[in-house]
Amino acid sequence: MDPGLNKHQRELVNTAERIAHECLAPRAAEVDASGTNPRESWHDVWQNGLLTIGVPKKYGGHELDMLTYVMVIEKLAAGCTNTGMTVHMHSTVMRFISALGTDQQKALYYPEIVDDGKLFGSWGSEPETRGGSAFRHTTITPDGEGYVLNGVKHFCTMAGGAHRYMIHCNAQNTTDPIGSQLLALIPHDVAGLSQLDVWNTLGMRGTVSPSMKLDKCAVTKDGVLGEPGQGFYTGVTQGFSIGFAAAYIGAAQAALDFTREFCLNQSFAPDPGMVADGLVAQRTIAEMTMALSSARMSLYDAASRWEGASANEKTAIAARPKYMATVAALEVTAKAIQITGGRSVHKSWPLERIYRDIRTSTLMPPTLDRCLELIGRAEFNLDTPLNRDA
Repeated sequence: MDPGLNKHQRELVNTAERIAHECLAPRAAEVDASGTNPRESWHDVWQNGLLTIGVPKKYGGHELDMLTYVMVIEKLAAGCTNTGMTVHMHSTVMRFISALGTDQQKALYYPEIVDDGKLFGSWGSEPETRGGSAFRHTTITPDGEGYVLNGVKHFCTMAGGAHRYMIHCNAQNTTDPIGSQLLALIPHDVAGLSQLDVWNTLGMRGTVSPSMKLDKCAVTKDGVLGEPGQGFYTGVTQGFSIGFAAAYIGAAQAALDFTREFCLNQSFAPDPGMVADGLVAQRTIAEMTMALSSARMSLYDAASRWEGASANEKTAIAARPKYMATVAALEVTAKAIQITGGRSVHKSWPLERIYRDIRTSTLMPPTLDRCLELIGRAEFNLDTPLNRDA
């Protein structure tokens, strides 16, 4: 489908597709097997100018509109789900800095990405809270000229790989989950930061997201973004979901493309024809294609309506493609395994890895049930709370 991109936008999407094929995909199996951050792939993304897709033009970035943005993430994830997802996480932090940072903070942080190719992670989840909750047990308290952080974070993406981490924390220790939340940036080597467990998971192994402890970690004044409560109302938080959907669709498309080629080139004796000649294969491929096409249409529609929408509106807008992409990606990858048969479980094939990545990454909030709740409330014109705790 042609979403009506201009020449520059098409060039960026084409660049993402090219490096996904040439650079990211050849490393994806090793990233998965080793369970390590895809550093070489990050470098390629930076070298090709795509690490700055969330950075304002004023500071040397692309400042992409949401439609072009999700298309870039989709293409990157088709090469390596881990790389696509971590670039999305990093780019969302860039949007937070753009929305909440002072000119001084932007001048401080953006050159680290534009000039040096550094990545920033985002740590929000905690062991004591359900996914998608806004309440944080991690605290930030004044200390001299700055602040200190204390708490435990769960699913800390890019741990040991990113240059800085954006910590979602509680500034006032109140029961108001949104009004008390503050975002703070810490360097990767800050004193008091330690890893609590080993990241050894079903899939998305290259996102390296263990639990991390913050024990009196120092934060400078320049490390705090905005005022308590501001982050949720920028509409940036809601962008997590729409980017997740793009990554799911990109990875599932890779599985579909591989399966299609298998069916076109594989035959089994005594049948002289290719697998693609069979009605069962044709029907299965049709189901996979339609599921993915519908999810992609939902994603592009949501992205096209993103700019100018309020934070609450974006919550409902993003829920639709998140739901559609989750269901479609799970269906497509499962059917890819089924139609290609037992050989698909071999590590030399990409299908079992993509299947594991999709099953793992689609657990990220908002869940399917929560997406349906948000969509249903919007259909009834009911107020859409930003999260269950609001």
